[in-house]
Amino acid sequence: MKKLLAILSVFTMLAATSFAKAPDIRMLVAQYENAVEFVMPEGGSWKAGQTSSGEIAPNVTYKILGKITLPAERKFHLMVATLDIMDDQGLLDAIEKYQRMHFKTHTIAVGEAPKMIGMPDNRVVHVGIACYNEKEKAEAHKSELAAKGIKTWIYIENIRPAMGNLTFVENNGGSHTIAGVDWGFTLTPNKTVILKNVEHSKGYSWHGFEDRTYKGKVFIYFGMDDLMDCIEYTNLEEVLIGVVPSEISAKAEKAAMEAQAVAARGEILSKKGIRHVNCGYDFCSEQHCQVYKGRLKNYETISEKIKGTYGKILMMGNSTKILDAVYSSNCGGHSSAIQNIWVGEANPHLQGVSDEKSPKKRDLTNETSVADYINNPPTSWCGTKGFEGADKYRWTKDLTKEDWAKVEEKAAIGRIKSAEIMTRDVSGRICTMKLTGENADKTLMSELEIRQLFGGLRSSCFIVEFEADKEGYISAAKFKGAGFGHGVGMCQTGAQAMAASGYSYELILEHYFPKARLIPLYY
Repeated sequence: MKKLLAILSVFTMLAATSFAKAPDIRMLVAQYENAVEFVMPEGGSWKAGQTSSGEIAPNVTYKILGKITLPAERKFHLMVATLDIMDDQGLLDAIEKYQRMHFKTHTIAVGEAPKMIGMPDNRVVHVGIACYNEKEKAEAHKSELAAKGIKTWIYIENIRPAMGNLTFVENNGGSHTIAGVDWGFTLTPNKTVILKNVEHSKGYSWHGFEDRTYKGKVFIYFGMDDLMDCIEYTNLEEVLIGVVPSEISAKAEKAAMEAQAVAARGEILSKKGIRHVNCGYDFCSEQHCQVYKGRLKNYETISEKIKGTYGKILMMGNSTKILDAVYSSNCGGHSSAIQNIWVGEANPHLQGVSDEKSPKKRDLTNETSVADYINNPPTSWCGTKGFEGADKYRWTKDLTKEDWAKVEEKAAIGRIKSAEIMTRDVSGRICTMKLTGENADKTLMSELEIRQLFGGLRSSCFIVEFEADKEGYISAAKFKGAGFGHGVGMCQTGAQAMAASGYSYELILEHYFPKARLIPLYY
């Protein structure tokens, strides 16, 4: 009883804590190989460490050139579990489990203790079973363990960033060169800075380059990817105004945008300090973290729509932990359970919910049930026509002989005899699949790995018909599927449909994150 009262006391303190402003965030907004071009429409200034500085003329293009002399140093750990820093028993249990399997375990603690009273403690401990200096060796071991049914993920330990020379080229032909890892350039705009040809969406069909505008200071130096990192220093609420229209439709109803803002705020705060450790920034602006395109033309409109959620987050029940309120484009009719999609512990608020308007009991881990579910889609929020992403509710994709040849090349096990579905999640998504090839077998241990192998499927909730050649090897395939993305947490298409039907953002969040608590972390 005393322990419960102590927990509730801490929770009350957290809920009542008032902070003067939103936390500061360092966002990796762009990376370049050897040259950064930028413009400050209203002018500004630049600074190189403590040695030199200058003014930036309005509407003039400047360059910062880079040349690496020493690549970054990293290590690659195979991890099998992630636990809360305070979960001593869970840590001991995880270590004992893998030591019984004859693995030599090691642990890595990630994150810093809260610097402000009342701020949640995000720190975690990763349990590893191997470490390599080359990523290729870690990937090979990961595949070996997958064949034995052991699910792992690769944690990148950043030892030292790349080193090299950076040269600032002024519009009048002058230049300033600085060398070494400890130095970089700071760009301070009077109002905004435009980075030219920002590469975005690597690995996706919508990959491209575009100019992007930022409001905060931008730091430029060599990073852990052997590239020139451009990092914007701003505050969380400014970031959210750019994240919301990038992650959900800019035409969405106000309540959907508010739900998106709360979810994104919680995801950022729950991972701050444990994502991109020792990279020089907190988050990247891509799908890996949250899509952030900087200051968009609809800045004022979005700011007005989400201002009522300022500082609000979801908490895990009565605990003092912020809920990592993840989301995906379209759940297909049922969201996923987090532990089936990623390596990690189960979360009671992320166990999957039906998105049907009149939910029926279904067992989507069963092949017969999931086939009927895909072929005869129920009436779901995320299947409501007229909302962004609704066209992904059900989809088809055919792989020709040429396409299948690319699958075999990527699988690297020779011609493929069969692809056996081993396990499905509560959402119907395939979590593990075994490929039998003429040279070897291969076990796919994640829904993302499955989607990527088959040419970038929208989700791993699918049924498939394989076409075989005369020798019995697969030569082509026809996929029918449901949803777009991993399916964990809030369904963005469903949230839009619910908002248009009059649901408040509080009710939308309650639907997708059952029993989570909505509180203001700062005002």
